[in-house]
Parts: sequence; C-alpha cells; structure tokens
Amino acid sequence: MVGKAPTTEPTREPWFTPHLPRPIRTILVQLIVWIAILSGPAALFVQVTRGGPAVPEAGPERSDQQVDLSALAVAGWAERAITAYVEGDLDTVRLAFPVSDRQLSSLPDPAAAPTRVSTVALEQTTDEVWAVTVAVYPRREDPASPAVRHLQLAVHGKDASWTALTLPAEVGVWGPGDLPDLGYVSRKLADSPLTEAVQGWAAAYLVADGELDRYLAPDTTHPPITMAHTAVKVDGVYPAQSDEDIATASPSDGDTVSVLVDLTVTTADDQTWPMSYALELSSRSQRWEISAVATSPLT
Repeated sequence: MVGKAPTTEPTREPWFTPHLPRPIRTILVQLIVWIAILSGPAALFVQVTRGGPAVPEAGPERSDQQVDLSALAVAGWAERAITAYVEGDLDTVRLAFPVSDRQLSSLPDPAAAPTRVSTVALEQTTDEVWAVTVAVYPRREDPASPAVRHLQLAVHGKDASWTALTLPAEVGVWGPGDLPDLGYVSRKLADSPLTEAVQGWAAAYLVADGELDRYLAPDTTHPPITMAHTAVKVDGVYPAQSDEDIATASPSDGDTVSVLVDLTVTTADDQTWPMSYALELSSRSQRWEISAVATSPLT
C-alpha cells in the first residue's frame, strides 16, 4: 500500500495583516523600497541647492607678530654701505651711493682693519624710503678720540634691491632721558643676615666660591655664567621702599624682600667691572635665601 504524501497546509498570516490582494501588496512594498532609496539623493540635492553652512577652509597659521623682513634687510644693507664708506672701499661706494669722482677722491684711504658698525635707529619715512642711523666704532689709538660716531643715510628700495639716496650725514648722539623711579631706597642696608646672604650668593654665583645651592630657595635654579671672575665685592644692598622694615628686621618664615645689589667683579686679567643685580629674597627657618634674579624697575 502506497502511503500518501503529507499535505502542506498553507501558511497562515497574522490576524493583523490587511486583507489586500497580493498584487496590490507587492506594489506597495516596491513603492516603499524605492522611496527609501531615492530619499538619500533627494535630501542631498535639497542640501546643495539650499546652500547649507559652508565648511571654512583651513588657512595657513599666522603668527601674531609678523617679522618685518624689509626692516632687517635695509638695516643689514645700510651697515654694509656705511662700512664701505668709512673704510674707503671705493668700488662698493660707487655701487651704493650717488657719488661723484670729486667726492670719491675726498674719502679716506682704505682702512687696514675692519670697522665695527651696528644699526641703532630705523624709520620708514615713505613707502620705499628708510632713514637708517648706524653707529660706527672706529679703532681708538688716542684715548681722547670719540669712541663712537653716528652716521645717518636715506635708503630707497625693497626686497633685495637697495640704494642710498645721498651720502651719509653725521648726526649727534642721543642724551640720556629721564630715569624712572626704580622703587628702592637710597640708603644701603647695614651688615645683617640679609646682606650676608647676598654676599654669599654673589661669591658662589660669580666667583664659584662656595656651594650656590646653599644660598638659593627651594626650586630656584641659576644658569651658570661663562665669564670667570676672580673676586667680587658687594658695594651696597638697597631694599625696595615697601620692604625696608622687613629687610631691617629679623626674618620670619614666609617674608619676602626685593633688593638692588651694587657689586664689583674682578676678572682674570685684573679688570674691574661694576654691576647691579635685582634680587628677590624669601625667608625660611629664620634665614634669607635668594628666590629669583629679577629686573628693575619694580612693578
């Protein structure tokens, strides 16, 4: 007896399936799929046509302080031109200055030794014209002769092309201006633990006499000096006007004092050099320690 093949019952759909003819349901599914596919390009098209927020282009980073290369170039050129003028380098003078043969014949004979020069003032007077003042340090065979001269010239040009509009003119030396109040008392301190700390620091720092760390506050460091001195003498220690009472009293932990130190160092060739140091001191365990080498005036 041949058995009957099992019959497969049709798959029943959930009760919530809408009773629509199958061709219509197929069309709806296809329509939904196409809408989903086309919605991406359509949204992109709308975004492009409506002009969405533009992404800013990344530009090159610029420093807040731009170096004026023209000022550097004209200063260097002026120093070379002045050097040729002072040393009697006629070939260079002809190229740099509008000079006649008569003026060339009035220049000094070529110098045997080079002349030291440096630009001390620079001003742009018009778009392509600069007023340059150059200090000239001639060889001094006579101690009574001037140690420095100042020559000024007008320079025209830009980039790497420069020329002097006239021959140099000798100008006067600037006088000292009014000095600001440095904020220190005018009377030096008497010998005290504070002045002893300053003396010990100066000897260790400038002459390498003793251990420098002994006189420094914690976390305070000093870069070493390159000039070797053989001796140092502290000429005076002047406290800040607001610190005079603290500087003359016995130190208490946490006290701070600002002082100006006048001293004289002696070099290996037996030359003496007066110097001034602005120091910050702090007290710890009833002793003074140098916490910083500062600058004047007090602020």
